Amino acid sequence: PSGGDSLCVTKGVVSRIEMQEYAQAGERLLALQIDAAINPGNSGGPVVNEDLEVVGVAFQGIDEESIENVGYVVPSSVVLHFLEDVRRNQGGSPKGFCHLGIDCSFLENETFRKFLKLTDENDAPINGSGAKRRKRSTGVVVRKVQPTSGAYGILQSMDVVLAVDGIRLGNDGKIPFRRGERVDLGGYITSLFKGDEVHLTIWREGKEMEVSFPVSPVKHLVPSHFSNAPPPYLICSGLVFTALSVPYLEAKGAWNDFYTVNVSYLLGLVNSPLKREGDEVVVLAQVLAHRANLGYENHFDLHLYKFNDVEVRSLRHLNELINESKDPFMKFEFAPKDGGRLVILDRNRNDEVTAEVCSEHSIGKPFVLRE
Repeated sequence: PSGGDSLCVTKGVVSRIEMQEYAQAGERLLALQIDAAINPGNSGGPVVNEDLEVVGVAFQGIDEESIENVGYVVPSSVVLHFLEDVRRNQGGSPKGFCHLGIDCSFLENETFRKFLKLTDENDAPINGSGAKRRKRSTGVVVRKVQPTSGAYGILQSMDVVLAVDGIRLGNDGKIPFRRGERVDLGGYITSLFKGDEVHLTIWREGKEMEVSFPVSPVKHLVPSHFSNAPPPYLICSGLVFTALSVPYLEAKGAWNDFYTVNVSYLLGLVNSPLKREGDEVVVLAQVLAHRANLGYENHFDLHLYKFNDVEVRSLRHLNELINESKDPFMKFEFAPKDGGRLVILDRNRNDEVTAEVCSEHSIGKPFVLRE
């Protein structure tokens, strides 16, 4: 690691245990925060306790000048889940960590809870007296259900999730963890495997009911990575299209200072739900100059909305539309839907122009698509 060549050992204490964003995986999973420094070189090393038992793997820190000695550890429970996932899939690609696939709002506001009738009076008196028992329920309210999640069609907007598998939720979305500690519900859901069924106690329109559905990993329209594969691309008459991803936006500095209006628009698509398996946000990344695309050289970072009046779902879909097109012209419409930029190219010369562009820039293939 940084600072020398010999074996490096650092010592610290566990500051907290909670859900954290895993920068490399793009997943929000359980993590240990420690006060031992994690520098380039010791990430990936084992973390052991006083009994020399491996309790996790060091994996990331915080890159801010004002913060010192804050590192994060992948706990052994997450590592064991990964290994079990690989075993269940007979050494193949693991399925990943499961999520409920819902967006929720917390219910810490008392007026919000009254609006949902979560605080109500029962008719039954207490011990024969005139006093009434006051019912108090806690939970989180569902605002949106991801179309590709197992909860789609079962949970509805404004449902209140009171408990999952008998575990009561707090109004802050947390559940009991260790003694005196609480953690986000995701700490439990991510411990499950694809196909495991969860049983939810919900509050809907003033009534408590039970529902169940299988959990599964929830994919996003804008992926955090391409699983170590090269980013996909498609070249059409010098126009270079790719699938929008978090690394693409990071390369553009989208989370830093303002870059361009186009990048700001693309950044707004990061949390968009995946409506159909295989969907992508197709982006015009750049234009490789050729006489055939003269006048379009300043078009880049644009979301391709339609090709020849057909909505484009992915790079693979765009490739199919181009190959099947019988029209003499290729019409590319970019977002926004009303008033976006328009590009018109010659379909009959596309193969010739694309080959010339690839040859000039030493590009072996005109496209690389995701599986």
